[in-house]
Amino acid sequence: MTETPSPFNDHNTDTARPPGDPLTLLATETELTGLDFTGLDLRPALRRDSHPRTFTRCTFTEANLRGAQLAEAVFTDCTAVTADFTGALLDQAHWKGGSAAGANFTDADCGDLICDSVDLANTKWGGAMLTDATFTGCRMIGARLTGHRGLGLNLTRCNLAVANLNGLSLRGTHLVGIRFTDADLGGADFRDSTLEDCRLADANLRAATFTDADLRGADLGELTLATAAQFRGAAISPDQAAQICAALGLNVIG
Repeated sequence: MTETPSPFNDHNTDTARPPGDPLTLLATETELTGLDFTGLDLRPALRRDSHPRTFTRCTFTEANLRGAQLAEAVFTDCTAVTADFTGALLDQAHWKGGSAAGANFTDADCGDLICDSVDLANTKWGGAMLTDATFTGCRMIGARLTGHRGLGLNLTRCNLAVANLNGLSLRGTHLVGIRFTDADLGGADFRDSTLEDCRLADANLRAATFTDADLRGADLGELTLATAAQFRGAAISPDQAAQICAALGLNVIG
C-alpha cells in the first residue's frame, strides 16, 4: 500500500518576509540605517522592551508607532513626518537632526528626551510626560505643548513662533534664544526665569506671570502702558523702562 505523503505546510508562505524586509530587520536588529518604514504599522515589532535601538537616516513618515517601546533609542537624521507616537515610550531617547514635523506625541513618555536641531513644527504634545526633556536648536513653529505633564522642560535657541504654550510652566528656567513671536503664552508661568535673547513681540501674554523674572535681555516688542502691565513684577533694563515712560508721555532726564 502506497503511503500518502503528508501535505506540505505552507501556512506561513504568504506572510513570510525576506531577510532584508524593514519590519524583519526592525524586529531582529538594533542598529538600523537607511530603512523606509513609510506608512507601516510598527507596533508588533516594538511592543516589547528590547535593547536600545539606533536609527540612522531612516524614514518613519506616517508610520504607526503608538505605544512603541523606544526607550533610549537614538534617531540621527531621520524623517518621521506626521508619524504617530501616541503613548510611545521615548524615555531618554535622543533625536539628532532630521524632521518629525506634524508628528503626534500625545500621552508619550518623553522624560529626559533630548532633541538637537530637529524640525518639530506642528507637533502635538498634549498629555506627554516631558520631565527634564531638552530641546536645543529645534524648529517648533506651531507646536502644541499645552497640557503636557512633568516639570523641568528645557528650551534653548528654539523657534516657537505661533506655538500653543497656554499654561506652560517655565518657572525658574534660563531661556536663551527662544522666539515666541505670535505664540499663545496665555497663563504661562515665567516666575523667577531669565529670558536672554528671547523675543516676546506679538505673543499672547494674557494672564502670564513674570514675577521676579529677568527680562533685561529680551525683546519685548513695542512697549505701551497696556503691554508693560503684562510684565508686572519683572526686572527690565533702563532702555525698556524708557520705552514705557515714552508711552506715558514722560521725559526721562539723566
